[in-house]
Amino acid sequence: MIPSERLWGLLALLALPMALAGFFPGLGGAVLALDALAVALAAFDFLQARRVRLEVERKLPERLNVGVANRVELRLVHRGGGTVEVRVKDDAPPSFTTEPSEATLRLTPDSQTQWVYRATPAKRGKFSFGAVHVRVRGPLGLMSHERTFPAERSVSVYPDLRGARRLLLSGAALDLVNLGLRQLRRDGQGSEFARLRDYAQGDSVRDVDWKATARRGRPVTRVLESERSQALIICVDAGRSMAAQVDGLTKLDHAVNAALFLAFVAIRNGDRVGLALFADGVKAYLPPAAGRGQYRKLVDTLYSATPSLTYVDYLALFKELNVRLNRRSLLCVFTDFLDEEQAGTLVAPLHRLARRHVPLCLSVKDTALQKLLRTPPSGPEEAFQHAVASELLTDREVLKARVSRGGVQMLDVAPDELSLAAVNRYLDIKARGVL
Repeated sequence: MIPSERLWGLLALLALPMALAGFFPGLGGAVLALDALAVALAAFDFLQARRVRLEVERKLPERLNVGVANRVELRLVHRGGGTVEVRVKDDAPPSFTTEPSEATLRLTPDSQTQWVYRATPAKRGKFSFGAVHVRVRGPLGLMSHERTFPAERSVSVYPDLRGARRLLLSGAALDLVNLGLRQLRRDGQGSEFARLRDYAQGDSVRDVDWKATARRGRPVTRVLESERSQALIICVDAGRSMAAQVDGLTKLDHAVNAALFLAFVAIRNGDRVGLALFADGVKAYLPPAAGRGQYRKLVDTLYSATPSLTYVDYLALFKELNVRLNRRSLLCVFTDFLDEEQAGTLVAPLHRLARRHVPLCLSVKDTALQKLLRTPPSGPEEAFQHAVASELLTDREVLKARVSRGGVQMLDVAPDELSLAAVNRYLDIKARGVL
């Protein structure tokens, strides 16, 4: 039973004749009659609101994506006559951001009404939606009847796989250029024979197939493609520095999204993909394998990965890889370089691995520090923050330069560019035949 603002306003108006009744005793009976009428009207309004028959159903995807405004639909069925005004609020998980958080709807007689809102999860994992709360307003607008419709449901929040899904929907001929990616196959580059075609202006003389040219009586070019069935190991740092928030998500979330996007492209390109999730040790390891089944294993392993507030042991990771990897592989290490003392332990073992493998380090730029430095300080405290931020970024650049020596490739990009940058560098390595 929820009184409305209209009822409180009516009661405030009735307070005036009640005050006058103290000076004019003859008004007492009329005041009591008015009060009784107000109570009767409120009771009637509440009973009418209570009689409204409603059904509520929630529809949402089986899997939600972290950091994405996922569509949630509430369907309200009004079985009865008369137009009814209701206020609806869904019991979303506390860590979700909902927009809008509630709505006021007008339900016509015997109708079905849909209300759609967007729920943005901030974390991966399993979460539960609760009940749907509906407040039905009486026809007089004096009282409302609040109801709770049980609609408990568990949902899984996965990494943002929209990029991989777009690739999958595009079919066998991947439209990589429109996605910001370079082509998986490049004519005249790579190491595996793909096909023969007529010579075109600009083709290298080294690519001319002289035997085919002699047989056909015209210049013919060999088309090569990147070698397939090579090994790619994706190493994801789940240590304390990856818990930092950047653009609404943790650095680990950005790394997981990029890692799965990279894995999808590599598997579609015929390569074998493995995974090492590490912090103070190797938390999970998947040996390199090909096929969609391997991609599902990667998703299931990274789905529930959370940052551990521990020191990152790079040496333990690289010892594990050195034992497990017999073939030359591309090692893509998603990590962070903000903690100079911790990240400094990465350099030496990574350079040793570069003698057998092709290491690629990928990190997410701290856009908050860069934004801070672009804003002029307004006082001593802001000036101190500027000095600290400048020192952190300088140390980061020095560390990146150290990592980049000894055959190690380095990428340090903004969060929204990490996925495409990782895949494009992978394609470059494949095209140059470095593996």
